[in-house]
Amino acid sequence: MYTVKRLNEKTFDQALYIWNEGFKGYFVEVTMTLDAFMGKIVKENLSISKSIVAYDEIKPVGILLNGIQEVNGVKIAWNGGTAVVPEYRKKGVGKFLIETSEEIYRADKVEIATLEAISENTPAIELYKKMGYEIVDSLLWMNHDQELAFEETNHHFSYKNGCAHDILSLDIYNTNIKPWQTEWFNIKDAELLTISDPASNTNVGYFLYRKVLDNSGRQTGTVLYQGTAVNGSTYQKHVILAGLKQVFQPHKAQQKRITVNIPLKNKVLVNSLKELGFSVSTKQAFMTKRL
Repeated sequence: MYTVKRLNEKTFDQALYIWNEGFKGYFVEVTMTLDAFMGKIVKENLSISKSIVAYDEIKPVGILLNGIQEVNGVKIAWNGGTAVVPEYRKKGVGKFLIETSEEIYRADKVEIATLEAISENTPAIELYKKMGYEIVDSLLWMNHDQELAFEETNHHFSYKNGCAHDILSLDIYNTNIKPWQTEWFNIKDAELLTISDPASNTNVGYFLYRKVLDNSGRQTGTVLYQGTAVNGSTYQKHVILAGLKQVFQPHKAQQKRITVNIPLKNKVLVNSLKELGFSVSTKQAFMTKRL
């Protein structure tokens, strides 16, 4: 019988040790330094009082980080990482962590629980399915570090730059549930690009992205989190390509360009990125459960 403690009952050093032990042999490298671990908790709005550590008597055997946030009037929970130490895998620790987290969610009146799982991690995905989670989309991390080439177009758009939170006031803001790491409140240093059609004086698309700067203030990369064009538009792809050109600045060749958790269902954006030469580095299953 396992027991649980909240993360705020542990020191960060102890939590980090369990995290790194739990992710030994994982599909991708996610072990962290203490600074990186603390940075993850702050940047991703994770709650140390809602996150948990599982114990077998006095031995810590697993950890699950949780974030809870009201998004567009709906209370959402996010599983920011579940890890079980190798010798306790397939012994019910993961199930125990998920069930305990759902008790916390319900006590906090969470309506929808969300998580992502590496697509190759079949055992984890199957466990989540058994726990009532459904795959609602696939998410793509993509990258491109070469020069970008855009074709000339006859379409002319207007552009407006703003702050991340300005997205809430957009008349075309997509209020669907999104992957946690791409929501504006987790990337408050991001920029919002709004695209409008001068002929009709209407907004036709928007992009949420962040510039990566080095210690001297020089831009070394760009990270794209959201890219949307109004559905049904006859020139939807032109809007997407126009936005990508503004965001990724093709004239700046020595840059890393990355996308974070772009939904596969956003076909116009995904196909446009692939046509530009972006390659998929990681694919994840986006899973949700209504509580």
